[in-house]
Amino acid sequence: EFEVSALAPSYQEAMMRLAIQRHFEEERKNFNRSNKIKTLALFFIDDITSFRGNKDGNGAWLREKFNQLLKRQIEKELTLDNSEEYKNFLNSSLQDLNACSAGYFAQDNNDSDEAVAKEVDDILRNKKGLLSFKNLDGTWNLRRFLFSKWTLKEGWDNPNVFTITKLRSSGSEISKI
Repeated sequence: EFEVSALAPSYQEAMMRLAIQRHFEEERKNFNRSNKIKTLALFFIDDITSFRGNKDGNGAWLREKFNQLLKRQIEKELTLDNSEEYKNFLNSSLQDLNACSAGYFAQDNNDSDEAVAKEVDDILRNKKGLLSFKNLDGTWNLRRFLFSKWTLKEGWDNPNVFTITKLRSSGSEISKI
C-alpha cells in the first residue's frame, strides 16, 4: 500500500487509468448489444487549466496524460476479439484522441472561443447528438469522456454515464462518497 495526496498527479493518473479501463469494459458490452448504447464517462477535476490549457494553449497536462492513457487502452482493446465495427470505432478514436473528450466548466459561459462554445452546447443541449455513435455526416461521434469542475448544470441528466471519477480534492467524506 502507498499513501498519496488526493491531488498528487500519480494518484490522478491511477484513477484515470482505472476509470478508462472500466469504461472500456462497459463500452465493449454496450456497443455489441443488438441495440447499441453509447457509454459515457464523467470526470470531476480541480483545475480547468489542466484540461483546457492556458491562453496560449499550454499547461493542459491532465488532458495530455488522459490522452496517453486513452491511447494505451485503445491499443490494448484492439488486440481483443471485437467486432469489425467496434474495431473501426476504436481505430477512429485512436486517430483523433482529442475528439474523444470534452469539458464543461462554468467559466465556459464567458468564453468567446467558438470551439469551446460548441463543445459546451453539445454536452448541455444536444443529448441526442452526444448519445449517437455517428455524426450527421456519417463519421464516428467519438466523444464519450466528459470533464467538469464540479457538476453539470441542474437538469443535466444522462443515464449513459456509466463511470464517474472524482479527480478533485474534497474535505468531507460525504462529498467523496
